Amino acid sequence: MKRILVVAGIIVTALIVAATAGPTSGLAADGTVKVGVIEMLTGGSAFYGNAVLEGIKVAEAEINASGGINGKKVQLAITDNASDNAQAAALSAQLASDKSIPVGITPTYQPNFNAACARANAAGFPMVSAQSGPPDPKNNPRGWCWTMTTDPVAQATYTFQTLKAKKGWQRFVMVYDQDNGYVAFQRPNIRESAKAAGVDLQEVGVAAGTSDFGPQITRARNANADAVFPFFTIEDAARFMKQARERGLATPWFDPVSQLTSKRLPQLSGGAATGLLASTPQSADDIPSFKTFLSSYAKLNGKELDDPTYTGFGYDALRLIAMAMKDAGTTTDRAAIKAQINTYKTPCFSICFTGRQDIGAFLAGRFFLVTLSADKGFVRF
Repeated sequence: MKRILVVAGIIVTALIVAATAGPTSGLAADGTVKVGVIEMLTGGSAFYGNAVLEGIKVAEAEINASGGINGKKVQLAITDNASDNAQAAALSAQLASDKSIPVGITPTYQPNFNAACARANAAGFPMVSAQSGPPDPKNNPRGWCWTMTTDPVAQATYTFQTLKAKKGWQRFVMVYDQDNGYVAFQRPNIRESAKAAGVDLQEVGVAAGTSDFGPQITRARNANADAVFPFFTIEDAARFMKQARERGLATPWFDPVSQLTSKRLPQLSGGAATGLLASTPQSADDIPSFKTFLSSYAKLNGKELDDPTYTGFGYDALRLIAMAMKDAGTTTDRAAIKAQINTYKTPCFSICFTGRQDIGAFLAGRFFLVTLSADKGFVRF
């Protein structure tokens, strides 16, 4: 039954895209520039997909307010792949077949991204993702896909080295959700980074759905670590931190991969998360353009941005596309847009990147250490 529903969803979504497709002139019927967006708006990864979409919409508003791309306003053609690989692939093929859409943005979740990227390569259709890892080479043989992201090994290594140099910390514990796919992806990177930095890292796994973290708190306490990384979702991390403080674990918190950079943490944890030290490529106290992005988000949405990680990279993905179209002098020629993207070495948007065309990625160029305050969110350490 699940397979039938997924296939039905693909057909319905494809019909929607086909019904809204413009003519084959390379522009939408009203003369706007259509950018296809496939994101995980429902399903297991919906939190991340919606966060990316928020950033894309901020970029869209800014671009259109400043006159658009080559004098043409941007129009987003948004579809939902429901966190499903098959739907991501089908929607990628649908976007590629619509000549009024010159470029697309793929889902954030790595398997979804790779599935969409394979179809994009087959069709010669440029697609950019936000915060995925680099595309799998076997799915990107012709180089039609890129991602705006961080190098997790570089970020985590920076974290361990900085905490070792500035705090004297050399023993760390990572208490992690052993059933979380993103955690499974990052654990080897964090392990490699600890080794590179010359620090000790102990790992404590927790089964999904655990509500009482007593055994893990005891193991963290017995490790006599300098700092503990609660590698969970924001909500589960808050519960762990609250229980840990209530049970006498006074060890400081740290985050080497921007997993916990949420202003909600102090409230959700009853204040237990205050003081957490995190590394991030996005620091308003250090990057003026990122502070401007946060201001634009607040103006558009009537509220401050909680966790900027995915939202900021979504903003940068559309900004990259807009810059490539402008510099290439075309909003229609897919090959020219692809070639232009491949020329960028150090593009800057909300943050600055280093272009790595050999792996299909634009990697965050710098990292910063920030600390979680009780009332101001994350501020410069």
